Amino acid sequence: MGYIIGSGWWCSKDDDTRERKYGDEEIRGGGFHKRWYDSIIKYTKPEQIYIVDSNSPVKPDIASDIHFVSLNENGGHATSLTGKYSGWMRSVLHSMSYAQNCKCDYYVYVEQDVLLKGKEIIEHCIKNMTKPYMFGKCNDFNNPLQQSFFIIRKDYLDVFLARLYLIKYDDSQISPEKKFALATSPFFNFIPKFIFVRPKSKLLTRIIWRFQNKLAQYLGRYDYLPIGYGRDRPIDMTKDFYYFQHASKDELNEYYNQ
Repeated sequence: MGYIIGSGWWCSKDDDTRERKYGDEEIRGGGFHKRWYDSIIKYTKPEQIYIVDSNSPVKPDIASDIHFVSLNENGGHATSLTGKYSGWMRSVLHSMSYAQNCKCDYYVYVEQDVLLKGKEIIEHCIKNMTKPYMFGKCNDFNNPLQQSFFIIRKDYLDVFLARLYLIKYDDSQISPEKKFALATSPFFNFIPKFIFVRPKSKLLTRIIWRFQNKLAQYLGRYDYLPIGYGRDRPIDMTKDFYYFQHASKDELNEYYNQ
């Protein structure tokens, strides 16, 4: 059950100008990487850890067992792209391609602000897989899945990557969550992708957004992680296994003090 963990990296001392931010400022600082790494080392046994840096002005202190690769530009967020793909999506595509060319059985993505809990948490999730893809279930947000912690069998990486690249729309037009769901679909070649494009009108977006997500979820073929929580709240930290991102200061303190 060998697996490679992929992730991304972006950190800056400049103010984050996004309209909406989640979680405490600590999770956006360079020092949080050690917290992330400690949870990986404590609860998982990866063959390798591969991090894709989006040309970040602030680099973390990297352990010797991490492969840290820097791109020559920041892809930006889905709302402010510098190309077809956001920085987050580039970290997935690049680290996934790396895993595809390595000896392993699974590719696992753990986002840079995610903390894990539970000895052999990845092995626990893999034992519950019935399909080649496993993503987080999304309860609090209207998306077909969550992507901060997910698992894909290596023998399906080439199909998944090929389908992602075949979607001609950029990450601002079709969200990465919808792209992921569609890329798992056995009907991928027959799906008219334009029906999942975000309308330019905010009013129209609010009207059809839920329909697009439900349809993408229906067409996809993937398992949900047998654990919470990702972005969902509340977090029950008495559970044997869980993961979370966008942590508040109180949530971080509770996790650290366990």
